[in-house]
Amino acid sequence: VSLDDGLAVSAGALNALRREALAALEEARATLPARRVLPYVPAKKIANPTDAPRLTVSIMRAEQLSPALVALAPEMIYIPLELLAEIDLAPYRGKTRFCAILPRIYRTRDEEKLRAQLLLEKERGVEAVALGNLGHFALVRDLGMELRGDWSLNVFNSASLAMLRGRGLETATLSFELRHEQMRDVSKCIPCEAIVYGRLPLMIMENCIIANERGCKYLQTRCERTDSESACEKAPALLTDRMGEQFPVLRVFGCRNEIQNAKTLYLADKNEWRRAGLTYARVRFTTESAEECVRILRVYRGEDDYRPEGFTRGLFYRGVE
Repeated sequence: VSLDDGLAVSAGALNALRREALAALEEARATLPARRVLPYVPAKKIANPTDAPRLTVSIMRAEQLSPALVALAPEMIYIPLELLAEIDLAPYRGKTRFCAILPRIYRTRDEEKLRAQLLLEKERGVEAVALGNLGHFALVRDLGMELRGDWSLNVFNSASLAMLRGRGLETATLSFELRHEQMRDVSKCIPCEAIVYGRLPLMIMENCIIANERGCKYLQTRCERTDSESACEKAPALLTDRMGEQFPVLRVFGCRNEIQNAKTLYLADKNEWRRAGLTYARVRFTTESAEECVRILRVYRGEDDYRPEGFTRGLFYRGVE
């Protein structure tokens, strides 16, 4: 407030002005915009591919990537971007393709570092990047990498798939909340993928409960990598609910945790995912050993009859209730 000499405004009057301004601002921000009514234009129906989907793999620990796994020739191996720095990809070049998974949650200050890491991994032979939210599109602009939509984009229908194609996606993973009939009926304007094996992610914890329980040498520096001395590298932490179900807790980017489902999605003995018009089918490894990864991938190739204990069919048949 600018006043001439000899004039004054009481603190009470200034506080009243502040309150009135904030109330007016809140009212303006809370006012609903005018509702737009637009005609519904159904997506153009595109015939589904008839070939069986090609298998892809995702890992969450460096030791899960092995020569035996690569020898089974998965179409693509998805690896978290922060984990790629610890893995030598040179022995596997030309035998499979690699895709960097961007962290679903990060802070604005992390963007420059993530983009620099992507450029480095591109030089090391990583050809694609998996986008998990709409903010990722700006992060990967002009990188010249194949853009693949990850499951957390929550592609649930033909319209969302068409919108994402317009933003530059070349493939997209459909939501794992869809029934197989819904996956089949999506008009696939770009090749589509679905998760057909693995513990499905439930939620991300902002604070590292592993460090709270076990201690962690990175606690004060906000760990951003895996290390053999880190608490996160011990046997996976578990959350146990009142029914006795145990949910693995894994470290993800930024000293956060991702809680995995207690039961593993298993569909190798079913045929519906092979008939849903998918181009790719992803086998998602989380807590499995390197040997288990190889054996499970062999199961989905029809070369083994192994099945996990306590598995689930997820939402593949019942959908979202």
